[in-house]
Amino acid sequence: MPISKSKYIQVGKIGRPKGTKGLLRLHSYLNDDRDINKFEIFYLEDESTIKIKLVSFDKKSPIITVNNIDNRSSIEQFVNKTIFLQKEKLTPAKEKEYYFHDLEDLNVVNDKDELVGKVVSVVNFGAGDLLEICFLKSNKNEFFRFTEQNFPSVNISEKKIVIKS
Repeated sequence: MPISKSKYIQVGKIGRPKGTKGLLRLHSYLNDDRDINKFEIFYLEDESTIKIKLVSFDKKSPIITVNNIDNRSSIEQFVNKTIFLQKEKLTPAKEKEYYFHDLEDLNVVNDKDELVGKVVSVVNFGAGDLLEICFLKSNKNEFFRFTEQNFPSVNISEKKIVIKS
C-alpha cells in the first residue's frame, strides 16, 4: 500500500552506494541538505521506518548512512528507495513562506473571487518557483512565477490563491 500523501512528504531518494563501508548517496529535496540530521525517523513507501544520518558530502551529493549499517552488501537494499517525512514534523513555515505541498491543489481565484483554475504543481528549475495552473475555461496548464506581484493573496486554510488579472 503506497504511503499517504496527506500525512507524508517526499524529501529525497537514496542513490548508489559509495565505497564498501555502507555509505550511500542521497538525492535530497530539502532546501538545505544538512537538515537531514534534524530528523531521526524517515519513512519508506511501505511506511516502514529507517534512520538516516548525513555523514559527509562529495562533488555529486550528500553521503549518508542508513540504520548504522556499515557494509555495502547490506546497504544495497535501500538503493533507489524514496524517503518521506511526516508533514507534522516539519518546521512551520514563516509568514509569506509556503511549502510546495501546501500550494498544490489550491483553488485559483481572480480579484472578484471567481474560480478560474487550480494549482496543479509547484516547481523550481533554478530561476525561482513556478506555479502550474490548470485553467477552467481553456482546460490548459500554464506556468506563472510565484511572486507577490502575480499572487497578491494566499490563504492556505481557505485553500485559495488570488491571481492578478
